[in-house]
Amino acid sequence: MYSVDRIGQFLERYRAFAQEASDLRLHSLTARFGHVRTALEALADLDRRYQRQIAPRFNLFGVLRLDRYEVRTHSAFLTHLFRPNGAHGQGILFLDTFLQYCLGKGHQFDRFPRIDLPTEGASWDVVAEKSVPGGQLDIVIESRRSNLLMVVENKIDAPEQMDQLGRYQDWLSRRSNYPPDRRVLIYLTPDGRRATTASREDYFCLSYARDVSAWLKSALPGIEASRVRDAVIQYLDLIGNLFHFVAEAET
Repeated sequence: MYSVDRIGQFLERYRAFAQEASDLRLHSLTARFGHVRTALEALADLDRRYQRQIAPRFNLFGVLRLDRYEVRTHSAFLTHLFRPNGAHGQGILFLDTFLQYCLGKGHQFDRFPRIDLPTEGASWDVVAEKSVPGGQLDIVIESRRSNLLMVVENKIDAPEQMDQLGRYQDWLSRRSNYPPDRRVLIYLTPDGRRATTASREDYFCLSYARDVSAWLKSALPGIEASRVRDAVIQYLDLIGNLFHFVAEAET
C-alpha cells in the first residue's frame, strides 16, 4: 500500500510535470503566434503599399456620390463621350466603337441601321436632355450626312413614366427628314430589360452590365489621353460595382 507521503510526492511531481508541459506548450504557441503576427504585419505592409500605389478602391464618381444619378452622371458622361468634339479629344472613337458594337451584337440588332464606319467627316449633333412634346429625351445623336437619328432613353433607378417609350416612338416617327429605318430608339437599363410602355417593338435594348461595359472596354485600346483612359476605367469600375447583380444572376 502506498503511504500518504508517497502519494503526496507523486502528486507534487505530477504538478511539476504538468506545469513544465504547460510552459512548453505556451512557449510553442507564443513562438507560432509570433510567426503568424510577423506574416500578418508583412501582408498589412504590402497592402498599405498597394493601396498607396494603386488605390483600387478610389473612384471619383463614388467619392462625389454621383454614382446613381441618371442625368448628372450617366447621361452626362455618355453624352460627352459620344460628342466627337468633346473635351476628351478622341474624336469619333467613342461614337464609332458604340455603333460598331451595336452592328456586331446580332439577334435583335440585326435590324440596326447599317452605318459606314469610320464616320470621320460626318457632322454629329449630340444633345442631352432634349425637350420635345411629350417629355425629355435623355440623349439624342444625329447626323444628316450619315442619315441617322438615334435616341437613348436611360433608366437606372427611375421607373418608366406613363406611355413614355410610346411617346418617344411617336416623336421619332414624325421625324420625316430621316428614313424610317434610320430612326433608332435605344432603351438602356442596368440589365437590358424590355420596356413596359413601348407601343411597338421597334426599339433596341442595351444593358450597362453587359453592353456599355463591353463597348467601353473595346474603346480603351484606342484612347490616347491617359486622363481620359483613367476616367473611362473608373467609370467601368463604377458600372461593375453598381450592376454586379446582373453578372451574378447570369452565372
